[in-house]
Formats: sequence, structure tokens, C-alpha cells
Amino acid sequence: MSKEIIVFGEVLLRLSPPNHSKTFKSKLFEVHYGGAEANVGASLSLMGLDVNLVSSFPENDLGASAKSEMLSYGMKTTIVEQGERIGTYYYEHGASDRPGKVLYDRNHSSFSLLKKGMIDWKTIFKNANWFHFSGITPALSQDLAEVCEEALIIASEMGLTISADLNYRPSLWKYGKKANEVMPSLIKYCNILLGGADDSENCLNIKTAPEEPFESVYTKWQEHYPNLKTIVSTLRFKANASSNSIAAVLWSKNKLYRSNQFNVTHIIDRIGAGDAFMAGLIYGLTTWPDEPQKTVEYAIAASCLKHSIAGDINLSTINDISALMDGATGGRVIR
Repeated sequence: MSKEIIVFGEVLLRLSPPNHSKTFKSKLFEVHYGGAEANVGASLSLMGLDVNLVSSFPENDLGASAKSEMLSYGMKTTIVEQGERIGTYYYEHGASDRPGKVLYDRNHSSFSLLKKGMIDWKTIFKNANWFHFSGITPALSQDLAEVCEEALIIASEMGLTISADLNYRPSLWKYGKKANEVMPSLIKYCNILLGGADDSENCLNIKTAPEEPFESVYTKWQEHYPNLKTIVSTLRFKANASSNSIAAVLWSKNKLYRSNQFNVTHIIDRIGAGDAFMAGLIYGLTTWPDEPQKTVEYAIAASCLKHSIAGDINLSTINDISALMDGATGGRVIR
């Protein structure tokens, strides 16, 4: 029996006005389910890995719908059923120089009601070797920050590899704590970290200079958080809502690896592109543990393809991603 990857986070109902229309005038909304950790888990499951999503839904039709959607990607789910509502967000697609816009409606959701002691982490981690979370969850409440720490302590004691995406969302930190007051106590357990240099002071309480080289930034991070083995950042260039160039860097064993750069035009949906990268990173680290260059190339190719797919979740297969890595682009029809 293969070991499971455990992902912990809120599944959100997403409502988007069609055809790049504005939310305040739209009478129709396209419906998707997603959420940072769920997006990672679904993508990994589609790549053939064993994934268990830990979350909380209401015991009603929307909760059942969300669970059914998550199961459709092949994931297992461990769900605490409580409360009356599922977290929701509205995403207005941007175009050209008009940016996309997110409006959250997730207060008092079932997931927000989770507290320490409600999840049996020891049982969940029994058949697992990997735990993934993001900075979105501890941003939502003090209780959820404590649940994250509870999970991380047990995962660390049980020897799991721990990954995190800093996913800094300033608008979510509303309960009286700043990210850099909470995240350091969580990141100290992590082995793999996705974040940008601009997150250093906001999330990790580590000051860096403008334009400081990646090698210097990542060395500082590892000095503060010695459990970190791999650090990655995604990079966007010449970005607007319809097109941008993307690349990534990976830091491992005091060496920096740079990916190829992709020019992404005619973006269909950029939500979940970072989660697609994270899934590609985890897949690469588990499949090619001694090939960091191949891992970062696979991860950025997965992120590139996500921009062409509507909804939060990357539906690309291993073959799709590998083909792009090998130079196959959208210039030809596959027959």
C-alpha cells in the first residue's frame, strides 16, 4: 500500500461572472469548487498519487456537492461535518490592464469552526508520508492557526515530510494577528517551502534588501528555519490579466536551479496556477528526489498549463505536462 499525501484546507464554492463581465452587474455566475490545498490535492490525485483531503463541510446539499466534486478527482476525504455554510468567493476575471478581483464570503463557514482536538491527526497520518498546508488556513482565525500547529507537531513527530505554500493574503488576516506573528511558529516544522522574497518580512519576520539575490534570501531562511531542505519561488514578468511570462527557481543543498521561462498569452484562468506549481513540485520531489532541475521544470510546466484551464484545479495529466517540458506547445493539434 502506497503512502498517502495529506492536504489540509478549506474547500470553497467559487462564483464567477461569465465572459469577463463585472460582478456587480452580472445575473449569471459560473460555479467551480476549489481552494489552495484542495487544488494541490486534486492535481496530485490526477497524477496518480494517493491523496487524502482533510476539511470540514456542512451537512447539507452544498456540503455533499463539494465532497462529491473532491471525490471525482480520485482523492480520499476526511470531513468534519458541522455548521451550516460552505465558504464562498466571487472571482471576477480581469482582462488586459483590468486586474482580476476576488471577494471572499467565508466568515462562519464550517471550516472556520474547526478547533484543536476535533481532528484525529494520529490516525490520519498513520498511512501517510507527506503533509501539506498553506498560509491561508492560519490566516482565517486563531483557532485554525492552532489546528495547523497541532497537525504540524504530530506530523513532525511521526516523521512526515511537511510542505507549505506561504500564500500571503493580506485581506484574510483580520483577527488581530499579523502573518509574521503566526507563520514563524508553523514554518519551523517545514521541509519544503514555496514563497517569494517579498514574503520574507511579511510572513517569516526576516528582513531582506530590495533586489537581494535568491541565494542570500534563501540562506537566511534556512538559518532561521533549519528544517527547510527545499525552497522554491515562482516568478512573473511583464504581467497583465491576459498574458505574462512565468518561471521558477528552486534552492536545494546550497544550489540554485532555474527553470525555463514560458510566455503565457490568452490566459483563460490564472486562479490555481500557484497550486498547480505546488502539486508539480510535490510530484517531482517524490518521483525524482535526486533531480531538482527536472522537478522545477515539471512544476513550472504544470503551472503554465493551468493558465489554459477554467476553474481552480489543474486538469493536466502527467503526459500533458511532460510533453510541454519536452517542447511540445499549442502550435499543433494532437491527432
